[in-house]
Amino acid sequence: MSRRFAPLSALLLVAALAAACATRTLPGIEGPPASAAMRSELLSALAEREASAWSLRGTATVTVSARGQRRRFREAFAIEAGGRLRLEQYEWTGLATMILASDGEAVAAHLPFARQFLRGRATPENLARLTGLPVAPGVLTRLLLGLPPLRVDPVRATVLSASGAPGGPAVAVISERDGTAQALRFTPGTFFLEEGELSEGGQPLLRFRFGPAELLDGVRVARGLTLWHLPEGVEVAVAFDALELNARLDAGLFSLAVPADAGVRIEDLDRPDRP
Repeated sequence: MSRRFAPLSALLLVAALAAACATRTLPGIEGPPASAAMRSELLSALAEREASAWSLRGTATVTVSARGQRRRFREAFAIEAGGRLRLEQYEWTGLATMILASDGEAVAAHLPFARQFLRGRATPENLARLTGLPVAPGVLTRLLLGLPPLRVDPVRATVLSASGAPGGPAVAVISERDGTAQALRFTPGTFFLEEGELSEGGQPLLRFRFGPAELLDGVRVARGLTLWHLPEGVEVAVAFDALELNARLDAGLFSLAVPADAGVRIEDLDRPDRP
């Protein structure tokens, strides 16, 4: 892939921008167990939030910072629960530089200027090859919907009362699934998800923080999201512009056909000899 087009999507954390930036800490994820009443309220609020947001589309301004450099992009996106997503990156002139789509099973990316078309299974490894972010599309869609990266198991989750957290009281949740763990911090009362961290194999992988929220069709939706790719030290700040919640999205949005351009190079992301 040419260096010019290495950042396939600024909504994702791009390998080409990996650098030794200082990573942020996530304070307040320690404390005594929450009361039974608070635990029940929080888990009920989480279940309600899961059921209230299943799709989102709109536009965003995305800023990627690394090694003292900063780049801004315009993005159009459509996402649906289950790992279905479409991301389109545009130059400020309005020309599309990248289109990425996944139906949760397969992922493909078209780079019109580079005349490349890449496709493969929707695995964390392939998303890392395309974007530098080694998470499954399902994790990314959940974050963009304002949900925890992993669905919280109410039986196995640990709920803590983090009353001494910087910024005020908080409620923390720690949960684990298949060797991947998440630590989450919520605002008491509203139980709005403020921030969290995703770890794999005991190593921090991704940190995120949501900005101020507003009601959209009766659902609290954050107007901003900041992501930190901890191993690479890249920061991505997403400022949402126009948003539409729970719209009916055509299934065709989440797949890409091979372009008719005979000069397009088609690459198989699942090929064993790929780096």
